[in-house]
Amino acid sequence: MNYEIVMDEHQKFIDENLKNFYGEHKHFVEWMDSRSLASKRFKKRLIVIGEYRILSVKKGKVSISLNKNIHFYDIADIIVVEDTIEIRQKQVIKGDQIGILIKSKQKESLQMILKLLREKIRNITHGFPSTSQLRINANESYLLPIQEKVIGIADNFIETYKAQSSYKNNEPSTEVIRLVEKYVQDCCREFDLSKCPGFEGKSELNFQIDTVISSLNYNGYFNSIIINGNSCGGSTNIGGSGGGSGGGNSSIGVNQKGLVEKVGELLSTNCCVRKISIFNCKDDDQVLSTIGTSLIGNQFNLLQVIDLHSNHLNQSTFQTFADGIETMTHHSLRYLNLSDCNLSSRSVEILFNSFCKNSKISTSLEYLNLSYSKFDEVGSSSFTSWLAKIKDDNVLKFLYLTNCNLNLIVIGAQLRNLPLLRVLDISNNRLERTEIEELIAFIKNSRALESLNISNCSLNHDYFLYICNTLNKNEYIKHLDLNVSHNQISKSPSIFVSALEFLTMVNSLNLSHIPITYKTLIRVVDSIRIYCKNIRELILDACFSHSNDKSHDGIDFINELKQFLRERESLKSLSIGGDNSNYLSPKLVIPLIEYLTNENGTLEQLNIQHSHLGDSVMPYIANLLERNSTLKSLSLDRNYFTINSFQTLLLSLQNNHTLLNIPFPSYDFEKILITLPTAQKKSLLFNLLYRIQSILEENGGWRIPDPHFYPVPTSLTTGNNTSGGSNLQLLGGGSGGSGSNSGGSNLQLQQRPSSPTSSSSGSGYRSKSPTPVTTSYGSSAYSQQHYDNLSLPPPPVDNYYNNNYYQNESEGGDDDYYNHQQQSSQQKYQNRATLSPTNRNQQQQQYQNRNQRIELTDSFVEAVDHLNDEENLD
Repeated sequence: MNYEIVMDEHQKFIDENLKNFYGEHKHFVEWMDSRSLASKRFKKRLIVIGEYRILSVKKGKVSISLNKNIHFYDIADIIVVEDTIEIRQKQVIKGDQIGILIKSKQKESLQMILKLLREKIRNITHGFPSTSQLRINANESYLLPIQEKVIGIADNFIETYKAQSSYKNNEPSTEVIRLVEKYVQDCCREFDLSKCPGFEGKSELNFQIDTVISSLNYNGYFNSIIINGNSCGGSTNIGGSGGGSGGGNSSIGVNQKGLVEKVGELLSTNCCVRKISIFNCKDDDQVLSTIGTSLIGNQFNLLQVIDLHSNHLNQSTFQTFADGIETMTHHSLRYLNLSDCNLSSRSVEILFNSFCKNSKISTSLEYLNLSYSKFDEVGSSSFTSWLAKIKDDNVLKFLYLTNCNLNLIVIGAQLRNLPLLRVLDISNNRLERTEIEELIAFIKNSRALESLNISNCSLNHDYFLYICNTLNKNEYIKHLDLNVSHNQISKSPSIFVSALEFLTMVNSLNLSHIPITYKTLIRVVDSIRIYCKNIRELILDACFSHSNDKSHDGIDFINELKQFLRERESLKSLSIGGDNSNYLSPKLVIPLIEYLTNENGTLEQLNIQHSHLGDSVMPYIANLLERNSTLKSLSLDRNYFTINSFQTLLLSLQNNHTLLNIPFPSYDFEKILITLPTAQKKSLLFNLLYRIQSILEENGGWRIPDPHFYPVPTSLTTGNNTSGGSNLQLLGGGSGGSGSNSGGSNLQLQQRPSSPTSSSSGSGYRSKSPTPVTTSYGSSAYSQQHYDNLSLPPPPVDNYYNNNYYQNESEGGDDDYYNHQQQSSQQKYQNRATLSPTNRNQQQQQYQNRNQRIELTDSFVEAVDHLNDEENLD
């Protein structure tokens, strides 16, 4: 056989094999002498260098076969000795090193193999620590110059993702890549995997989520990971298998099993993620031990926001998680949401014991949500011990303890030691007289209270009066959101109405689901109108009995409500929805709608859901939308509307330019859909809702504030407000348990929503010694020794896409680095711009304005980068 040429049958075999590994194509094909490290004889092999692999193909007497298949991620060392290249793999079998030897008299061929390996491996190991980088033992004169390193968008995420997909033999998702490109274009650093097409249910667009997460292990672009388990589907384990024959996963849905565990593994290496939000994963126990282990092992992590609400958490792994929290002394923990995770009293005790052992927690934790946990006596006592420990030094501002079976007699005395507390939610906890007295004592001592939720706490009218009177006496409480719904506080109407006279500071008042007669309701509204002069939101859902419609009291209530709207222009939101038995009848709703149509010009939000209105009321609503220019949001689901009502609604919106939001009428939509006899009629319904949504989007954007949303922190704190203040912008009110950012479309379905890593890679295998040396891509940017003697660099021209300052500093100094970056910025920007040519100008402006500040721990100096990006592109 002629080993000088590569025949067509060999080319065909190579092409067919490379197709089994997604994203592969050949760069080098040549016959050479080769053997494995365990063998003693060299044989002719066809050496193939692909995008992510090196193949060794042998020609047998009968057929062609694959002898070696080594992924670049498995290569640890390359040693050059005369005319032989030794490639060592990271794996060891029975104590023996494995790999291959390649021998050739053609020096140029060996040099080309080395050049390709260096370039390809450098590209897919960007950000990896020095311990994971390729090491080459060769004379510097033997190495050919390699191309200048160009770091791809999102800190080379796409290249890393494709390599990880090839390594695990998964097809890379074009939708994931497209989403990342969109994130970069919008300057967004929060990676919400739930927004990626293919994440929800079974689809041909499904992708392996574990591959995406693995691609973020050393990523320096994204600072938060968000996963909504409600969007998951299918039945395949999250951990895809490495290797195999490939195939597709077109019929496989993304599974939520092990999501928390997988992200926990990411935290063991990642040093840029500051926020993780994984919620609504209730199909399987989520293991917490990996998060704890990662926090203990990776002291360079920057995690400050942990949101794991609405998950099934494995309680047996909670101790390791708490141990990880205990070790977070090198930076702040600002936000912890474990609501609706069914924590046992033992888990609650473990958590607060870890808080007590970590003094930094008291100086940094601003938000704590443990709603729907079982405190009982054990949890309440441990919570009390922690509150007593932090009484002189804490920054806690948001505390949610809904339905926790609290012992407020034990806890109450320590609540007074939270002077900065702005939001307190203890709803769905039964409060007896002694516990009410402790709550009163807290209110008396409060200096920052803005929201108090005591709904469904078994309050009676006397307790309600006592609380309102105390609130009124506290001169520090200027604006308050008060929720006292689902309480029996109206059995004595006179006391109930008198209590309202003390709420002069109230900003939002929720009295929903309190059984009130229309006569009492008139007095309630009248009292609020007189005394609550700055009220902006009033919620009276299900406060009216349908049985009283035949009397004139209902009409008198509507008239009183009109007078309230007329005199209190501060009121922007009114909610008068109903339930199955308590709702306003059409004859009461119609006069109110007519008033809003013709006279009112201040109300912005109206809720008339669950009022059993029917089609007869829709013409009045249509008139309202045609004439009223101030209403921005209208909630009207559960009113038994038919398709005719939505046709009328669409017509009324043709000339409306101010309405922004109609929450998706899911209940009525489903009822209508069942009754429609033909596909054409059903298509008409979909079209109606789509056109309504389009009009609302044309009118403008509408955002529903989420009281539990926490922005990604921009700095670290190691003491009490050492960062110059908190960036926490939460909105008080609402019950615990929701942690997602609930913006989105206008017409929408309403739902509750061990080694340090390297931040840089060098520009090549460069050595100043003429003798054989071991070189690597660069050292860890988070090395303690390196930072001890590090001075801050001058602002780089293109540092956003080049984090290799530290190696350049040691090789050429600041000036060389600056010149090098300045010369290459044009080319790199052009490479990025080709991805979205139409957005070139927009991207240029975005990159110019991008700033990112990274503050390191006490033992490190500050590292400042991402300044003046793309300064001289023109």
